[in-house]
Amino acid sequence: MISMYHEVKTRFSRTKRHLSFFVLATLPLINTPPGRAELTDCSLIRKPGGSSAGYGQCPVANRCKGVSGCIPEFGVKDSNDNFVPAIRQWGSSRPDQGGLKNPVAVAENPNARGQIWALNSDDSVTIFYCPGIKSASYKPEKRRDLASCHFMHRPTAIAFGGAPSDGDAPDFEGQLAQNLNTTGTFLTTGGSCNDYTASAFMGGDYSQRTCTDFMGPSLWANNLKTFAIQNNDFFPNDLSKQPFGSHLSMIHQQPYSMGAAWDGEQAGYWTWDAGADSKYGSIVFTSITQSHGYGGHNHNGASLYRYEGTTMTRKAGTGPIIPGHMVKYGKFLFVANPAAGRINVLDTQSGVTSGHVKPEEEWREKYTTYTKIINATFSVLNVKDLRLDTPSGLTISEDRLFVSDAATGEIHAIKLDITTGNHTLIGSIRTPARRIAGMTVDKITKRLWFVDSISHTLNVVEPPCQNEEDCDYDPPSPWGNQCVPDTNEEGKTVWQAHLDKSKNHNNWEGCARYYYLNCPGGNVHENSKLPVCNEYGGTWKDAQVSWVAGKSTCQCTTLQSVPLSGASEAMSSLKIPMVIFSTILSYFYW
Repeated sequence: MISMYHEVKTRFSRTKRHLSFFVLATLPLINTPPGRAELTDCSLIRKPGGSSAGYGQCPVANRCKGVSGCIPEFGVKDSNDNFVPAIRQWGSSRPDQGGLKNPVAVAENPNARGQIWALNSDDSVTIFYCPGIKSASYKPEKRRDLASCHFMHRPTAIAFGGAPSDGDAPDFEGQLAQNLNTTGTFLTTGGSCNDYTASAFMGGDYSQRTCTDFMGPSLWANNLKTFAIQNNDFFPNDLSKQPFGSHLSMIHQQPYSMGAAWDGEQAGYWTWDAGADSKYGSIVFTSITQSHGYGGHNHNGASLYRYEGTTMTRKAGTGPIIPGHMVKYGKFLFVANPAAGRINVLDTQSGVTSGHVKPEEEWREKYTTYTKIINATFSVLNVKDLRLDTPSGLTISEDRLFVSDAATGEIHAIKLDITTGNHTLIGSIRTPARRIAGMTVDKITKRLWFVDSISHTLNVVEPPCQNEEDCDYDPPSPWGNQCVPDTNEEGKTVWQAHLDKSKNHNNWEGCARYYYLNCPGGNVHENSKLPVCNEYGGTWKDAQVSWVAGKSTCQCTTLQSVPLSGASEAMSSLKIPMVIFSTILSYFYW
């Protein structure tokens, strides 16, 4: 009996330890740390058998009522003096949840609040319409322009901005970008050296060309009726006569671009790169003064200003690129520097011009100017008690700077005081992200959205309410109808209508000029014009391409190109003997 007692006691003790470990291990998953009891997670649906994630929110007006030290994006602190918001996932790699692929950046469309755009590493953008609203369950759209393997190659950042000061001058008839002063633009940065690895359908090690450094940020119209739709329904086999996709301009002077921020006026954007010219300084202010219309090629309408003394390097390592996002607040440009583990600050009103960055004959294109800025004030953001390992994401909400750390999964909130320079760390939260990257705060609900580049997810920080009565468990769209997708006269979304029209090619997986590489007439390395399947009396529409493990096979489905079966091959080899045989028979017959 004594031995049995000890055995039961031992097993109970072991079971208790295992249960304790299980409870502790699952706490981060449901985001309910000790002391959470007095706060209410509005995003949970409570049932007798347990709770599950729902669509509830704590309205921004209710989050900080009568409480000091509250951060609207985090909520109030619990009894242990910790911020304990819930982390909810609204996008993933599943096709019906956005098809995210190593997302690195996220931004809210300023012209359509509640449209959350996630930038994927496979040269695409996923657009979420009114996410997290039960009554507005719109399907996310994953868009990839037919030439994104160049114009959005291994993208790292996205920023919305205004129109070029001198408007749009299309290179091709019928390609004028209408109403840019109303719609505005957006910029994406290319994190590659232009090696044209089309990650959408080629294997990870399949590279079509060596680095040329002919790479940099691209400008697009903030118009979902044209982005990845305009000029995406035909094959651009002759670029001298046909527009190339839906981009509006591109700067080919900044390979390995890592971040982007709008300056606040027209199509003026800040970027930083770790390319060949970064030895003269990494930070560049680019003013795109005139765009070339949809799919054009004249990129001269731009003025570039590179800041000496701002050289930064990329973060080395495996896995998805770790970008260094940027944000402008007043005259100060904040830059995440993941390789150095710090935030740098540029006073954009400091510095003077000092001639060209390098001789004009060395420029990639004939810009209006490519000027060097010297003696600018470039410093490190110093904040007491702020510990950073690999800062990546940056976003601003009022006077609060939020910083994500790719190494720790933490998000830090800093209260900025640009008058005195005495910035204060006011709170931090830890997320379950494996590699947190870009962030944005949607302006109406004051909620913080972030992407996880390893888990392929879009997530939102849901602040708690102080009591259940303050929760809204089934809120209407706080953005109204401005977050809904555009539709055509038939009620279809413009994107679905485009997909229905494109049928078999679906934007050629973002790399049209390489898609038919192994088809007759499709070798882009040999031909500037690509007469795909022409030698068989067909066109690109007759080409059937299959990709397996980064290698393609092609068949032109015209009569002349039908593959021979084994029997047909045998008969083909007997063609001449059969002719001779029939001639002999004819001789004897007559």
